[in-house]
Amino acid sequence: MSLDTVKKSISNGSVAPMYLWYGDDRYSIIEALQFLKGVFLKEDPSGSQIEMFSAKETDLTAVTETANTYSFFSRKLVVVDDLDFNEASEDDGLLTYCRNPNPATCLVLIADKINRGRKLFKEIAKVGSINEFGYPRGQVEWRNWVQQQAKLRGKKIDPSTALFLLEWSGHQPGILCQELNKLEVYTGEKQNISKEDIRQVCIPLAENTIFTMVDAIAANNAADALRELKAVLNQEHYLKVFTMIVRQVRLLLAATIMRKKGEPVDRFMQVTGIRSPYEGKKIYRQATNFTPSKLARVMEDCLQTDIALKNSGGNPHFLLELMVIRFCFDLCQG
Repeated sequence: MSLDTVKKSISNGSVAPMYLWYGDDRYSIIEALQFLKGVFLKEDPSGSQIEMFSAKETDLTAVTETANTYSFFSRKLVVVDDLDFNEASEDDGLLTYCRNPNPATCLVLIADKINRGRKLFKEIAKVGSINEFGYPRGQVEWRNWVQQQAKLRGKKIDPSTALFLLEWSGHQPGILCQELNKLEVYTGEKQNISKEDIRQVCIPLAENTIFTMVDAIAANNAADALRELKAVLNQEHYLKVFTMIVRQVRLLLAATIMRKKGEPVDRFMQVTGIRSPYEGKKIYRQATNFTPSKLARVMEDCLQTDIALKNSGGNPHFLLELMVIRFCFDLCQG
């Protein structure tokens, strides 16, 4: 992964004059930046040689002027976040700087997306380092990532338990690292992390509770469905819970339609933008319990509940409970 590559390079004393960091793994980008900052703080503990900019709020001319300023005492770190790469590629001043960067400055550009065909990309590649920070792709990469993170904490986690943690806590690197930190403390001198350890100290993903609730609805078990609803309401604000339920119904509706057309689960995930294989397969499996017409009725109920939540002044938890009870009735009728 780019985080490990960047850390290793910096640890070896190789700080590039320019970095272009991009990708959807924001947590790893922040961690890499903190690691790089640490190098400059060792040279100047005051942090006065570290300049932070947001491209949304600062003209790039000010950035290049700052980067070109020399310091008598230590190197300078200049960081530009929220960079619109296509817009930045049109900035002549930045392109000029890339062709002759200040050797006493490390300039870091952080963007969500880049365009490899642009001059800016090619100029940075000549003088600096370009790193993509992307989430692991597919179940195997995620499992390996969890096992690697556990190893960094002096722990072992077998493949099935690593997958269980992903199902339990989700696929956000930042959250997973927090949960692994908790597991490191909780397990103490014990080296192997177990599924029971995860159940004891890790917060279950709210979406998992929604999955369980939908399973209960499919089984026409209102009592279990209401119990799961109460559990997720204890975790999250009622509006977020309502939004999650509506999202689940929409995804189930899309899944029932695509299953009817004989589309594979991979195509379903591509169309709906679902990244997690676990979530995609789970929803596609749940869709076998419902029909498009029944889910369309449920969507109408969601709309009425939305209106009630905004205008009725009634207890929102009670309104959601009524909605779930109606779901059980609507989805299990002929």
